[in-house]
Amino acid sequence: MITLATVLIPMALSLAAYAAAKKSPYTAGYISALALIPLLVVSAYSAFGGVDITEATFKGFDILAFRITPFNGLFAFTVALVGILVAIYSPPYMEHRSQEVGRDTSLFYLTYGFFLGGLAGAFVAANLIMVYVFIEIALIASLFQVLYYGYGDRVRITVMYLVWSHVGAFLVLAGFLLLYQRGVYYVPLLTDAKPIGADATAFLLILVGSLIKMAALGVHMWLPYVHAEAPTPLSALLSPVLVGIGGYLIAATAMYALPNAEWARWLVYYAIATAIYGGLMAYLQKDVKRLFAYSTVSQMGYLLLGVALFNPHGYTAAALFYLSHGLGKAVLFMTAGYFIMHLHTRDIEKMGGLYGWRPELAGAAVVGFLNLAGILSVGMVSEIVLTVAYAKYFGTHYLYYIPYAAVLLVTGIYAFNTIRVMFFGPHKREDKGPVDLALLAIVATAFISLLLFLPPLSSALADNVYKTIEVARLWK
Repeated sequence: MITLATVLIPMALSLAAYAAAKKSPYTAGYISALALIPLLVVSAYSAFGGVDITEATFKGFDILAFRITPFNGLFAFTVALVGILVAIYSPPYMEHRSQEVGRDTSLFYLTYGFFLGGLAGAFVAANLIMVYVFIEIALIASLFQVLYYGYGDRVRITVMYLVWSHVGAFLVLAGFLLLYQRGVYYVPLLTDAKPIGADATAFLLILVGSLIKMAALGVHMWLPYVHAEAPTPLSALLSPVLVGIGGYLIAATAMYALPNAEWARWLVYYAIATAIYGGLMAYLQKDVKRLFAYSTVSQMGYLLLGVALFNPHGYTAAALFYLSHGLGKAVLFMTAGYFIMHLHTRDIEKMGGLYGWRPELAGAAVVGFLNLAGILSVGMVSEIVLTVAYAKYFGTHYLYYIPYAAVLLVTGIYAFNTIRVMFFGPHKREDKGPVDLALLAIVATAFISLLLFLPPLSSALADNVYKTIEVARLWK
């Protein structure tokens, strides 16, 4: 059970990280990063090599059924890659935060492996109940991190996170149980199953629960609070890798019970509205972490749009968006943490001219925004594929291209305006930001997002995911 082992290793080694953190958060961070390497290797082998790794018979009720295809393998790869980079980033920040809260970092590193192992398990598990179990493991682990290391009114924020996340999870579970009653025990996309037939109730339960987890428009209220007040390493993981699991659940389960094509059309409109709303709200924020949180709302609109377009290019774009958003937003949230450590502020209006303060940080942050805007990064690949999917869906109905253009425009406006305000203009500081492990992790993350833009890496990912989805023939 190689796949199961890659999920359990981060959880098991979190105990070693817990013990190490009593003496040094740096040792704990290195252990947390190393624990994710097996998952990174196996998922990369599937995503880049186009390999299907199946450890299941899909007969009866196999609770230990796992399968990695290039589609869900790309999600798992993102979890592992971002998790490793954030683990390397975390020691300086958590050392700083532990001094502020008067608590050592051991609990953070104990829960870190369970959080990422749970997320990865939810992507690679084939049994529907096990998907839910892994989601709960990740949620509970992250709750402790917010409660013990968050900002502001940590108890209230934790309760808010607990309520919203579990309402979403329970709705998804209810939808899964309805599928169970129909004899569907496994994630349909991972069994190469044909559409299971219209089931409005199951579809709506999984859809609404997943939308809550994605923080889509109307059910997004919890995200700006939780992601802004969580400890920044967790924010760098919550925003890209946790919320995106909702898009995966919709793609891999809910769309198999789609009542009719008209429902997908309305989901397209809703996704566009989510992307525009999130982008406009991001533009209005003064707190850098809240800005990035609303940016996540917008980016989840992109991911949801790819799924709602309900064609192979759309599904491919959704998986690529998860990767590009994961890397881009990790860069940006880690940058916010660097500001908190060394500038002691989250107020964008107190920044400005920071390019001269730390040019490497500014360059990395610009790359992070380029990922969101889909320019000269792996984000560009996802945006091109999404545009193809959109064109295939609407064809020659050119009026429908106007709202899509508005989505791209809004993203570009808030991204480049934030770059202007934070890094350019009059210099407000004469000193230099320190070169530490956190800065190195930020720059490395930005570099990797540029590297994955280049062929043959980007072409291999896009081709392998597309072929996997095309074989599934969900829309036939």
